[in-house]
Amino acid sequence: MRLRRRAAGFTLVEVMVTVFVVAIGLLSAAALQAVSKKAAFDAVQRSSANALAQDLIERMRGNRAQLKLYFGSDGSSQTVSAASPPGAQTCDSSSACSAAQLAAHDLYQWWLGLEGVSEQVLEGSGSGATRSSAGGLRSPTGCLSREKDSCRVVVAIAWRGMSRISQGDPDDPEDPTNNSCGQASDNLNADYEWDAGSEQSYRRVLVVEANLGEGRSCP
Repeated sequence: MRLRRRAAGFTLVEVMVTVFVVAIGLLSAAALQAVSKKAAFDAVQRSSANALAQDLIERMRGNRAQLKLYFGSDGSSQTVSAASPPGAQTCDSSSACSAAQLAAHDLYQWWLGLEGVSEQVLEGSGSGATRSSAGGLRSPTGCLSREKDSCRVVVAIAWRGMSRISQGDPDDPEDPTNNSCGQASDNLNADYEWDAGSEQSYRRVLVVEANLGEGRSCP
Protein backbone atom coordinates (compact mmCIF):
# COMPACT_ATOMS: atom_id res chain seq x y z
CA MET A 1 0.00 0.00 0.00
CA ARG A 2 1.39 3.38 -1.00
CA LEU A 3 1.58 6.01 1.79
CA ARG A 4 0.74 9.62 1.11
CA ARG A 5 3.13 12.32 2.26
CA ARG A 6 1.66 15.35 4.04
CA ALA A 7 2.42 18.61 2.24
CA ALA A 8 4.81 20.84 4.27
CA GLY A 9 4.78 24.65 4.18
CA PHE A 10 3.17 27.75 5.62
CA THR A 11 -0.41 28.85 5.45
CA LEU A 12 -1.30 32.30 4.19
CA VAL A 13 -2.26 33.36 7.71
CA GLU A 14 1.16 32.36 9.05
CA VAL A 15 2.91 34.33 6.32
CA MET A 16 0.79 37.41 6.99
CA VAL A 17 1.47 37.24 10.73
CA THR A 18 5.21 36.92 10.09
CA VAL A 19 5.20 39.89 7.71
CA PHE A 20 3.26 41.95 10.26
CA VAL A 21 5.69 41.16 13.08
CA VAL A 22 8.74 41.96 10.90
CA ALA A 23 7.15 45.24 9.75
CA ILE A 24 6.49 46.30 13.35
CA GLY A 25 10.10 45.53 14.23
CA LEU A 26 11.45 47.54 11.30
CA LEU A 27 9.22 50.51 12.10
CA SER A 28 10.33 50.42 15.73
CA ALA A 29 13.98 50.32 14.69
CA ALA A 30 13.46 53.29 12.35
CA ALA A 31 11.74 55.29 15.11
CA LEU A 32 14.53 54.45 17.55
CA GLN A 33 17.13 55.59 15.03
CA ALA A 34 15.33 58.93 14.61
CA VAL A 35 15.21 59.45 18.38
CA SER A 36 18.89 58.53 18.66
CA LYS A 37 19.86 61.03 15.95
CA LYS A 38 17.94 63.80 17.70
CA ALA A 39 19.59 62.98 21.03
CA ALA A 40 23.03 62.89 19.40
CA PHE A 41 22.43 66.27 17.74
CA ASP A 42 21.33 67.84 21.03
CA ALA A 43 24.41 66.39 22.77
CA VAL A 44 26.74 67.85 20.12
CA GLN A 45 25.04 71.25 20.39
CA ARG A 46 25.37 71.24 24.18
CA SER A 47 29.05 70.27 24.00
CA SER A 48 29.68 73.08 21.51
CA ALA A 49 27.85 75.57 23.75
CA ASN A 50 29.94 74.52 26.74
CA ALA A 51 33.20 74.90 24.77
CA LEU A 52 32.15 78.37 23.56
CA ALA A 53 31.20 79.48 27.08
CA GLN A 54 34.54 78.31 28.48
CA ASP A 55 36.38 80.02 25.61
CA LEU A 56 34.84 83.40 26.39
CA ILE A 57 35.48 83.00 30.11
CA GLU A 58 39.18 82.44 29.43
CA ARG A 59 39.23 85.45 27.10
CA MET A 60 37.71 87.61 29.84
CA ARG A 61 40.16 86.22 32.39
CA GLY A 62 43.05 87.31 30.17
CA ASN A 63 41.61 90.83 29.88
CA ARG A 64 40.30 91.16 33.44
CA ALA A 65 41.41 94.80 33.80
CA GLN A 66 38.74 95.75 31.25
CA LEU A 67 36.12 93.21 32.27
CA LYS A 68 33.33 95.78 32.26
CA LEU A 69 33.75 96.26 28.50
CA TYR A 70 32.37 92.76 27.92
CA PHE A 71 29.12 93.68 29.67
CA GLY A 72 27.57 96.47 27.66
CA SER A 73 27.31 100.17 28.36
CA ASP A 74 26.36 99.67 32.01
CA GLY A 75 29.12 97.13 32.65
CA SER A 76 26.68 94.53 33.97
CA SER A 77 24.94 92.82 31.02
CA GLN A 78 25.38 92.06 27.34
CA THR A 79 23.33 90.09 24.81
CA VAL A 80 24.35 89.00 21.32
CA SER A 81 21.97 87.45 18.83
CA ALA A 82 21.02 87.67 15.18
CA ALA A 83 18.98 90.74 16.16
CA SER A 84 21.87 92.39 18.00
CA PRO A 85 25.27 91.07 16.85
CA PRO A 86 28.45 92.67 18.20
CA GLY A 87 30.40 95.03 15.97
CA ALA A 88 33.24 93.60 13.90
CA GLN A 89 36.67 94.15 15.42
CA THR A 90 40.01 92.84 14.16
CA CYS A 91 42.76 92.38 16.70
CA ASP A 92 45.51 89.98 15.67
CA SER A 93 49.22 89.57 16.28
CA SER A 94 50.12 91.89 13.39
CA SER A 95 48.70 94.97 15.11
CA ALA A 96 48.79 96.33 18.64
CA CYS A 97 45.38 96.40 20.30
CA SER A 98 44.13 98.29 23.30
CA ALA A 99 42.30 96.46 26.08
CA ALA A 100 39.02 97.92 24.78
CA GLN A 101 39.72 96.70 21.24
CA LEU A 102 40.64 93.28 22.58
CA ALA A 103 37.31 93.05 24.45
CA ALA A 104 35.41 93.98 21.27
CA HIS A 105 37.47 91.46 19.31
CA ASP A 106 36.75 88.71 21.84
CA LEU A 107 32.99 89.34 21.70
CA TYR A 108 33.05 89.39 17.91
CA GLN A 109 35.01 86.13 17.72
CA TRP A 110 32.65 84.59 20.26
CA TRP A 111 29.68 85.54 18.10
CA LEU A 112 31.33 84.06 15.02
CA GLY A 113 31.82 80.84 17.02
CA LEU A 114 28.16 80.78 18.07
CA GLU A 115 27.12 81.19 14.44
CA GLY A 116 29.70 78.66 13.21
CA VAL A 117 31.20 81.07 10.67
CA SER A 118 34.63 79.47 11.07
CA GLU A 119 33.28 76.21 9.60
CA GLN A 120 32.14 76.64 6.03
CA VAL A 121 30.77 74.20 3.45
CA LEU A 122 30.66 74.74 -0.30
CA GLU A 123 27.23 74.34 -1.85
CA GLY A 124 26.78 74.07 -5.61
CA SER A 125 29.52 74.21 -8.19
CA GLY A 126 31.18 76.59 -10.60
CA SER A 127 30.31 80.27 -10.54
CA GLY A 128 27.07 79.55 -8.70
CA ALA A 129 28.79 77.93 -5.71
CA THR A 130 28.10 79.52 -2.34
CA ARG A 131 29.49 79.03 1.14
CA SER A 132 27.40 78.61 4.25
CA SER A 133 28.14 78.05 7.92
CA ALA A 134 28.30 74.40 8.92
CA GLY A 135 29.23 74.58 12.59
CA GLY A 136 28.05 76.59 15.55
CA LEU A 137 24.69 76.42 17.23
CA ARG A 138 21.21 76.48 15.79
CA SER A 139 19.66 79.96 16.25
CA PRO A 140 22.04 80.99 19.06
CA THR A 141 21.64 83.77 21.61
CA GLY A 142 24.51 84.61 23.97
CA CYS A 143 24.02 86.47 27.25
CA LEU A 144 26.57 87.82 29.72
CA SER A 145 25.77 89.19 33.17
CA ARG A 146 27.40 90.12 36.46
CA GLU A 147 26.82 92.43 39.39
CA LYS A 148 28.50 95.76 38.81
CA ASP A 149 32.22 95.67 39.68
CA SER A 150 31.90 91.97 40.55
CA CYS A 151 34.39 89.33 39.42
CA ARG A 152 31.72 86.63 39.32
CA VAL A 153 30.38 86.36 35.79
CA VAL A 154 27.53 84.36 34.25
CA VAL A 155 27.71 83.19 30.65
CA ALA A 156 24.43 81.86 29.27
CA ILE A 157 23.92 80.46 25.78
CA ALA A 158 20.51 79.64 24.32
CA TRP A 159 19.86 77.70 21.12
CA ARG A 160 17.12 75.72 19.40
CA GLY A 161 16.85 72.05 20.28
CA MET A 162 15.10 69.26 18.40
CA SER A 163 11.92 69.13 20.49
CA ARG A 164 9.88 71.34 22.79
CA ILE A 165 10.62 71.21 26.52
CA SER A 166 9.16 72.97 29.57
CA GLN A 167 10.67 76.36 30.31
CA GLY A 168 11.49 77.54 33.81
CA ASP A 169 11.00 75.49 36.95
CA PRO A 170 10.59 77.62 40.10
CA ASP A 171 10.99 74.50 42.23
CA ASP A 172 14.41 73.72 40.74
CA PRO A 173 16.90 76.60 41.04
CA GLU A 174 19.43 74.55 39.07
CA ASP A 175 17.21 74.39 35.98
CA PRO A 176 19.13 76.38 33.31
CA THR A 177 15.88 77.37 31.55
CA ASN A 178 15.17 79.63 34.54
CA ASN A 179 17.75 81.93 32.95
CA SER A 180 16.08 84.57 30.76
CA CYS A 181 18.58 84.28 27.90
CA GLY A 182 16.70 83.97 24.60
CA GLN A 183 13.23 83.96 26.11
CA ALA A 184 10.48 84.66 23.60
CA SER A 185 9.28 87.63 25.67
CA ASP A 186 12.56 89.36 24.82
CA ASN A 187 11.77 89.04 21.08
CA LEU A 188 15.38 87.96 20.56
CA ASN A 189 14.78 84.75 18.71
CA ALA A 190 11.38 83.78 17.34
CA ASP A 191 12.84 80.46 16.17
CA TYR A 192 12.47 79.10 19.72
CA GLU A 193 8.67 79.02 19.10
CA TRP A 194 7.28 79.66 22.56
CA ASP A 195 3.96 77.92 23.19
CA ALA A 196 2.10 79.85 25.90
CA GLY A 197 -0.45 77.08 26.35
CA SER A 198 2.03 74.36 27.32
CA GLU A 199 4.74 76.79 28.48
CA GLN A 200 7.18 74.91 26.28
CA SER A 201 9.54 75.87 23.49
CA TYR A 202 12.52 74.57 21.54
CA ARG A 203 14.86 76.75 23.63
CA ARG A 204 17.82 75.05 25.25
CA VAL A 205 20.04 76.93 27.70
CA LEU A 206 23.52 76.36 29.09
CA VAL A 207 24.61 78.49 32.06
CA VAL A 208 28.23 78.68 33.23
CA GLU A 209 29.33 80.76 36.24
CA ALA A 210 32.94 81.66 36.97
CA ASN A 211 34.84 83.80 39.46
CA LEU A 212 37.58 85.68 37.62
CA GLY A 213 38.80 87.54 40.67
CA GLU A 214 41.47 85.26 42.12
CA GLY A 215 41.99 87.81 44.88
CA ARG A 216 41.98 90.79 42.50
CA SER A 217 39.46 93.48 41.70
CA CYS A 218 37.37 93.46 38.52
CA PRO A 219 36.34 96.99 37.53
